[in-house]
Amino acid sequence: MEKDRISKDWKYTKEVIFERLDRKMKDEQLYLDYRLTLPVFSKMTGTNRTYASRVICEKYKGFREYLNSLRIEKLLSDIQEERCAGLELKDPDEFANSYGFRTRRSLDRILVKETGCTYRKILRRRNRSK
Repeated sequence: MEKDRISKDWKYTKEVIFERLDRKMKDEQLYLDYRLTLPVFSKMTGTNRTYASRVICEKYKGFREYLNSLRIEKLLSDIQEERCAGLELKDPDEFANSYGFRTRRSLDRILVKETGCTYRKILRRRNRSK
């Protein structure tokens, strides 16, 4: 019986920790910094690195996947809301940096994995549909 209570308590605690981490990440848009690491993030949130890793891994494969999903979500949202006007004229690496990716190649790799398209294809499609 005690084991069940501890298991329930830990499950609740994991949810609370994840919600707190997720809220901070999204509210402050920390995921847009391509230099963000799990140790830095856990220190910013006052959470033990191991706990942060465990709760994020419950929902995502790992910290990088969590960050990339938030970055792609923001990029696609901005494209849909047309907040990316003129960005196709920017330096591709600068564009990638503005969404938390180190280079255009890393952005394209993740985008192709998630959507099947590079960012230029997505922007071209958006411009054609206007």
